[in-house]
Amino acid sequence: MKYEEFKAHFPEKISAQLERYVTDTVLKESRYLFIKTVAKVQFAYCTHCKKQHRPLERLRHKQVELAICPNCKSKCGVRSAGIGRKFMCDTAVLVWYEKSVQDNQAITARVISVYRDYSGDFKEVITKYNSSHMYLFQPGNSTYFSYSMKQPKKLRSAFDGEYKYGSWKKHMSVKNIRQAVQGTPFQYCTWEQYTKYDNGAYISDMTEFFDLAARYPCIEYLTKSGFSSMVWAKLYRDKTYGAINWNGKTIFDVLRLNKVELNEIRKSGLEVSHQALRTYQKNRKKDMGLGVVESILAADLEMPIYQDYLKELLRLTTEKAIYKYVLKQIRNHGDHYKRAANVITDWRDYRLDCLELNIDIREDKNLFPNDLHEAHDKLRKQIKMKADEALNKKVAKRVSILESFRFEKYGLILRPAASTIELFDEGKMLKHCVGRYSERYATGYCDIFFIRKAEEPDKPFYTLEIQKGKIVQCRGFKNSDMTHEVVAFVKAFVKEKLTKKKKSRIKPNSRQEVAV
Repeated sequence: MKYEEFKAHFPEKISAQLERYVTDTVLKESRYLFIKTVAKVQFAYCTHCKKQHRPLERLRHKQVELAICPNCKSKCGVRSAGIGRKFMCDTAVLVWYEKSVQDNQAITARVISVYRDYSGDFKEVITKYNSSHMYLFQPGNSTYFSYSMKQPKKLRSAFDGEYKYGSWKKHMSVKNIRQAVQGTPFQYCTWEQYTKYDNGAYISDMTEFFDLAARYPCIEYLTKSGFSSMVWAKLYRDKTYGAINWNGKTIFDVLRLNKVELNEIRKSGLEVSHQALRTYQKNRKKDMGLGVVESILAADLEMPIYQDYLKELLRLTTEKAIYKYVLKQIRNHGDHYKRAANVITDWRDYRLDCLELNIDIREDKNLFPNDLHEAHDKLRKQIKMKADEALNKKVAKRVSILESFRFEKYGLILRPAASTIELFDEGKMLKHCVGRYSERYATGYCDIFFIRKAEEPDKPFYTLEIQKGKIVQCRGFKNSDMTHEVVAFVKAFVKEKLTKKKKSRIKPNSRQEVAV
C-alpha cells in the first residue's frame, strides 16, 4: 500500500476527544501555578484554567506539596515566574485508536508524542502533537508506517522501540480502544484479555496484538476455547515451535487436534502451553503410546534445560520408558510431583547419589524405584551419614552425657538429638534451620533437645537449644513460638533439670531437726 493511500484512512485533525484525553490524563501532571510577588502581595497564575488568583497561604518555588487552584480545583506544581526555566518541558507518549475514515471495517492507531514547553511565556503555552508511528488494521491485513514514511517488513510496537528507553511516560486507554473497535470485526477479537502483561509496570500500545488479530482470525476462538497461552506466547515473542497452525480455519486445524483429543484436554482442566501441545504432536508421530493429557503432563521433558538429563538417562533406558516412569511418579505421588520437571530433576540427583554409593544403576529396581521421592531422600540421608561419620561419633559421646537430661511431664517428652540425620530431619519436618547445627552440637557449643508428644514420640514437635545451661530458643513449625503447654513444660524442665540447687549444710542422714 502506498503512503498516500494509507494516510487517507486517518483524520486530518486532532479530535476534541483526543485533546481532552491528553489534558485530563496524559499531561494531567503538567499543571502549574506560576507565582510572583508585587508590593508584598503574592499572585498565582494557573496554566490549566488560565486564571490568576491570590493564594490564601504563601506558596514556595518547587514546594513538595501540590497546590490547589481555587478556580479549577486542579492540583498544581508551584514555580516562580521570575526564575529561569530554559529546560522546563513536559513530555509523554500515547497510542490513540480510531475507526478508519475510509473503511468502516478497519481501525487505525497512532503513536503520538506530546509536548508542553514552558521555557517561554507560561501564559502562551500550547500542547504540541507529533505522530511518529501509524498503523492500519483491516480484516486479513495490517499496514504500518513510521515517521520516516517507511514501511518496515515486520510490525513492531513503538512503545518497545523508540520509546522504550528514557523517561517517556506511556499511556494507552482501554476506553479509547473499546470505542474504536465498536461495530468492526475487531470488537470480537478478545483484545480486552491481552492488555495486562505479567510485568505490571509494562504498558502495551496493543499494536502487536491487533496485528495478530488482523492477520490471524483464530486469535478469537483460541482465546474463547481456553488456549490464550498460545496467543500470549506470540505476544511475548516466544517460539511456538510449529505447534500452532495460525492460518487454520477451525480450532481443530489450528491446534492440529481432532475432536476427541480436544475434548480430553477440556475434561482434564489442564492449561495447555504451546510447548505441551508440540510435545504431544511429536509423541503422536513417534507412536509413543501417550494420550494427549499424558503428553501435556510430561511436556517439561522437551524443554532445552532438561535435554542433558534425558541424554544421561537414554544411555540406560528408552525414551518410552522414561516418559512412562515420569508419568507414573506424577500419577502416584502427586503430592510431591506436580510437573515432569520436578521428577526429572530428582531422578537425576538420585542417579548421581547411586553412583556415589556404588549402587548399580543399570538394574531396573535401582533405576526405577517405585517411590522416587522416598528413594531420593533415603540416599540423601545415607550420603549425609557418610559425610558426617566423624561428627556422629562426637554426637554419640555427647548423647551419653545429655541422656541425664531426659525429661517427661504434662504428656510431653524431652530427649537429646541422637545424630546429625535426626537434626537434618527435624529441620526439614519443622521447616527451620536446626539441620545446620550439626557441627556446633557435636563439638559442644550448644545442646539440642527434641520435644515430642508422649503419644507421638517419633513426630517432630518443638526443638530446644541450650547454651551454657541457659535456654537460647525453643521453636516449632516454621519457627513458631511456644504454645502455653510447651511453655509450662519447659519451665518445669528448667526447674527440675537446669536449676542448680544449693548444697545443704546438713547431711541427708543427720538426725538434726530442721525448722520449716
